[in-house]
Amino acid sequence: MDKALLDVHSVILSTVAKHRDGMSRPPLVTGLNPVDPEILAAAVELAEGAGLTVDAVVALPAHAGAVYAMLRELLLRRGDLRIRILCTRATLDHDLVREFARRGRKAVRIARIPLMTALIADGRTALVCTEMAGERQASVLRASSVTQCGQTLFDTVWSHAVDATAWLGFGAHARGELVQQILHYLHTGATDEAASRELSISVRTYRRHIATIMELLDARSRFQAGVRAAELGLLTRVRPGAEPPRGCPPAGWATGGGTPPPRGGYSPVA
Repeated sequence: MDKALLDVHSVILSTVAKHRDGMSRPPLVTGLNPVDPEILAAAVELAEGAGLTVDAVVALPAHAGAVYAMLRELLLRRGDLRIRILCTRATLDHDLVREFARRGRKAVRIARIPLMTALIADGRTALVCTEMAGERQASVLRASSVTQCGQTLFDTVWSHAVDATAWLGFGAHARGELVQQILHYLHTGATDEAASRELSISVRTYRRHIATIMELLDARSRFQAGVRAAELGLLTRVRPGAEPPRGCPPAGWATGGGTPPPRGGYSPVA
């Protein structure tokens, strides 16, 4: 009987200890007051507590400056920390991209992302702030099942996004008429022969342009290069009344000429 009572007593003590431990842990989800100071304070706390990695989504213009300042300081103090940033063209920080490039890192990519600010530390803790129809919501997530889904989503978007270093080097050149037409033909799937004939350049020169564009857009195929050009807004509006080249689906681009730039003319800016 005494032994049975001791066993029961031991189970009770163990249960109480587990309960107290659970009560002392932070909740799996913490809702934040959707105001900038509280959201940014939570972002700093999360980033400072990271051991190996910080993945950030910077698509909410209101937070971009403060988040970039925090990440820049983190980069300077903790060079061993792996930082990756997904942003939009509107929230791209050119100086930070160049700072990463000087350190030999391509850590910033551009993609179409909903209005949001998010950070994931070590794949375990995440801050998510979204804004829809003028309404903002923010939470800190610690449930592994949720944060792992967020990490998988980040990795998927990252794998299809455009390297910001290439964008900085290519953006200015992409405004040229010849490059615009080549990008358009890539996007619509025109044949090399048809496109080069309409551009009044040789097929060999046209293919050289294609190879350079694919390299700068970090594209594995011509189709991907065309998609990424559209994703980044590099394609201008179609000129009304213009005829597409033979072999190209109707898209309305005018024929054009011009002398192609020399090889390496689109070299990225470091």
